[in-house]
Amino acid sequence: MKVQCPAKVNLFLEITGKRPDGYHRLATLFAKINLYDVLDLTADPGKKGIELSIDAAPGIPHISAGPDNLIVRAAEAFRKAFGVGQRINILLTKRIPVGAGLGGGSSDAAGTLLGLAKLFDIKLDAKKRKILHKIASGLGADVPFFLHPATFCVGTGIGDRLKPIKIAKSLPYMVLIYPSVHISTADSYRNLPKPSRADVLTRLSQLDKLVVSLKKGRPVGDWEGLLFNRLESSALPALAQVAQARRILAQAGARGARMSGSGSSVFGFVSSHEEGDRLLKRLGAYPWNVFLTCCNG
Repeated sequence: MKVQCPAKVNLFLEITGKRPDGYHRLATLFAKINLYDVLDLTADPGKKGIELSIDAAPGIPHISAGPDNLIVRAAEAFRKAFGVGQRINILLTKRIPVGAGLGGGSSDAAGTLLGLAKLFDIKLDAKKRKILHKIASGLGADVPFFLHPATFCVGTGIGDRLKPIKIAKSLPYMVLIYPSVHISTADSYRNLPKPSRADVLTRLSQLDKLVVSLKKGRPVGDWEGLLFNRLESSALPALAQVAQARRILAQAGARGARMSGSGSSVFGFVSSHEEGDRLLKRLGAYPWNVFLTCCNG
């Protein structure tokens, strides 16, 4: 069983509070993009356990294939929930940068759950989908989004309460920069100055306007100023490099340049595939990984 696991960007991200367990409440607009990891899943009836191997693209740092890996944790939780006794062999072809705010690990975990359901011919009725969602929520805040079939979702709670958004018109092509800086999500939240309540409410109104604009298929000029990411204001030294990448991307002509998630990836929109290709060539002078992609729906 082969599964494509897409990356995501956050077109909007505001922090609305903090729960007693330490998780932050947020309001975000997720969008899946055409940049993928790939999972190859096979079952071996003669053995037990989970075996993960990883084929990583150049520039991606070492990733543990042990029990701490989200893929292994997802597979183990699936086996227990659905009584699978066979050995599961998994090959991950890793292409989504790590520590980039693109949700690669979360997507891989969700892809593992969905792929194993297909591999073992488990029909996902409402009850079984609820089980998968519970597993996903236990693995990470972004994992439920990647279980959802929609390309765009507004996420609230810790990002696991999802409302799909139907976009009237495809979004423009997107140039994505990974400036080869790994940013810890925990560090990003920990070093974030607390915004005023009035500022948060203003931003939430901005999210509503963004969703309406996208639903109506408005051109990028109408909504690029509504894109927002609160975590860009986190007091982390590494964010200086992110700000530089955003600035250079905007100066090169990309619209609505923003950081995705907790960083360090930065995205901006271009008018055509040809303009995106020209931009990639200009950005080739920098020591970054650069992609031309689009939202996959």
